[in-house]
Order: sequence, then structure tokens, then C-alpha cells
Amino acid sequence: MLKIMIVEDDLDLLHGLRFLLQGYNCKICPISDADEILNTAALLQPELILLDIKLEHGNGLDICTELKSSYLKDIPVYIMSGLPDAEDKSYQAGADLFLAKPFDSEFLLSKIKLLDKSASD
Repeated sequence: MLKIMIVEDDLDLLHGLRFLLQGYNCKICPISDADEILNTAALLQPELILLDIKLEHGNGLDICTELKSSYLKDIPVYIMSGLPDAEDKSYQAGADLFLAKPFDSEFLLSKIKLLDKSASD
């Protein structure tokens, strides 16, 4: 069972992702407050972080850069955004994958299945 942190302040999307991923038998830790991300990631050691760029109290790009420059750097970070030019900025910040909103849930699940297989190897 993969542990996935979802960092999203759009509660409808957060709940939708939670429902989708719990159906895939993932353990979900939803977070809407950017201030909690680093501490929560350090405590939970998730196998994946789904991270929105535009957060009420933070910037997902800055958070991704912090994560990737810390001892948590090996945790895959998938950045989600509907902003134009966000893809290049996401990869520059260290993202492992960029998901343009709205994204296809089957595409996301296929990427998570790859992580799940590598975690069980």
C-alpha cells in the first residue's frame, strides 16, 4: 500500500483525488496548509507527494525545491497545475512529473502503478 501526500487547497479536487487513490488502495494524507508539508513529509515518509503550485499559504515550486534539496529528496514529487508555463518551472524546481490540470485520472493511476511496482521490488 503506497502512502501518498496530497497537497491541494482546492477541497473539491483534494476530495476527488482522495477518493480515486483510496479506491486504488493507497493510504492518503491530505494537506491543504503549505506550512505543514515539510514536517508532515518528514514524519510520514510518503512514497509520493502530489503537490499543487498555487497554495493559499505557499508556492508549490518553492516547496518542491526545498524537498528536493533536503534529505527527503528521494520522495517523488508530482506537481499539479493549470497555470501556463508551469511545466518547465516544475521540472526546474525538481519535480519528477508534471500534471496539467485538468489531468486524466487514468494517466495518474498508471504513473502510481509504476511507483507501486518499484516499491514492491
